[in-house]
Amino acid sequence: MQKADLTTRTVAGFIDVLIVVGAARLPDVIGYLAAVGYILVRDGLFEAQSVGKRAIGLRVVRVDGPGRIVTFRESIIRNTPLAAAFLLFRIPYAGWVLGSLVLCVEALAAFGDEQGMRIGDLLARTFTVQPQDVPAAAPTAGPEAAAAAQQDGPPGA
Repeated sequence: MQKADLTTRTVAGFIDVLIVVGAARLPDVIGYLAAVGYILVRDGLFEAQSVGKRAIGLRVVRVDGPGRIVTFRESIIRNTPLAAAFLLFRIPYAGWVLGSLVLCVEALAAFGDEQGMRIGDLLARTFTVQPQDVPAAAPTAGPEAAAAAQQDGPPGA
């Protein structure tokens, strides 16, 4: 598994933001709680993949063992800074500045870390990877190889 690059993570994050915006549009408190709830538990869904990560092909793994499953506990810990930013955006003016500041710190931490870990990842001891594809089987012989084999004749002839 290799570290997921920030561009791919941003695309997956954008898909998740669309889901959060859609949930927040639900009536009254239900939408607000649905949006915050999705932000917090999204990486515990679908085998450690949020909807955006699943669509792009990323996965969240634990630092202490990539084979260990990320639980809802790690998801909540790792996404608490993002939920805090979402909550801050609800406060006019000061919240917009503070929420933006939280997101900038998260992005700078991910950009500066060699494994791409944001503050939430450091707290939860997780990071995002792009699982490598299963190696393809050796290619079968093409028509040219079959024709060459026929010209050589059977072995031992």
